[in-house]
Amino acid sequence: MNELAAYLTNVVSTDALKNTSSSLIEKAGKVAEFGKAAGPAFGTIGFGYGMYTDTINNDKSVGEAYAHNMASIMAGVGAGGVATILVTSTVGWGAVAIAAAGVGGVMFFEYLYNNNVLGLQSGLDWAGQKFDEGWEIVTNWAGEVGQSLQTSWNLFNPFSTF
Repeated sequence: MNELAAYLTNVVSTDALKNTSSSLIEKAGKVAEFGKAAGPAFGTIGFGYGMYTDTINNDKSVGEAYAHNMASIMAGVGAGGVATILVTSTVGWGAVAIAAAGVGGVMFFEYLYNNNVLGLQSGLDWAGQKFDEGWEIVTNWAGEVGQSLQTSWNLFNPFSTF
């Protein structure tokens, strides 16, 4: 064993290891910078596609689709957050583990959602319907305010016909 250690010490220089290590750390930093930029873009694209699919193909209301897709994103972010806390290895392996945990979290959530485990889909549909009801109240109120403002403006506008 001592002979192997001596051989490796002579063959692999400390400087070579330091240079390789520095190079890997630099490359990992570049990957992390790309991930910071690409992560939100992929999340936005995924959310938009999920909304489209739920409303067009799955016959969901906008509120139901919103509740489903926000819960799905939170599952992925939560799993990624747990992986971030648990993974304390090198940057590259940590990034892979975090991405895998996020994808795994979303896949697990979608399985639970599609099979309505513990009433997950029903509950999110209910929340989405409440969102739709609230949105309708807000838009009706805004329309009434807008109509009132237009009517008030017409009272002062000499060119209006009421």
